[in-house]
Amino acid sequence: MKLDPIFTVKNNQLYKIDDNSQVDPSTLKQLQINWSTVELADEQYNEEYLAGLRDQLKAMEDAGEFAVLVPVVDKPLETAEQTELFINAFNHTARRVKDCASVAGFELPEALISKGFEAGTPAADFMETLAIKHAQYVYFVKAAQAPKNIATY
Repeated sequence: MKLDPIFTVKNNQLYKIDDNSQVDPSTLKQLQINWSTVELADEQYNEEYLAGLRDQLKAMEDAGEFAVLVPVVDKPLETAEQTELFINAFNHTARRVKDCASVAGFELPEALISKGFEAGTPAADFMETLAIKHAQYVYFVKAAQAPKNIATY
């Protein structure tokens, strides 16, 4: 099930697509998700936790609220293999909440954006991997320097 996008980003600002109104990203609920909670061991995912997350997001959807999923890097993220595991864990998370229209997108953690946003960087790989099946998501960063297709807050 693919959802239509609800938000878009123009010049680092978030807009609602249906009426082109600007949205203050601070009005979106930030849901922190620890990597170690999602991925209990390499490629072994916590389906019970993800089902609970989906329930929470569906309740937000019913209330007309939106969330930004905030991956928390709480395990070593130093090698290409660890980066791939991290990306796969949050791609799996996206699959489990794929029918939740309340998800505006994902915040990109500092550990990913520290290497930039060019093709082949961890941040680009994260966004490209999720976009394959979840093109409706927008991405957020707290950094002042962000490409124009990423919302800042």
